Amino acid sequence: MRFVLVLLLVSLQSACAYSQRGSDEWWYNRMQRDHRSQCNQLPEQVKAQCLERQSSSYQDFLKQQKSVQQATAPASELKNQ
Repeated sequence: MRFVLVLLLVSLQSACAYSQRGSDEWWYNRMQRDHRSQCNQLPEQVKAQCLERQSSSYQDFLKQQKSVQQATAPASELKNQ
């Protein structure tokens, strides 16, 4: 009984820790993982820079996208927000 309870709690915790398959965050993380894999195949001189560019989280990406949208939005659209 205790084993089943522990197994259930572990599976619930792991389900909450990862983004849902097919979500925007899941795709972003998959893309980052693929890019890191490609970076690891590069020569050492450029590998570190490449990996550094791939270190941002999905939340950082969303913040960056929001700031870019606000910077490029017309003044009338910013006034309505």
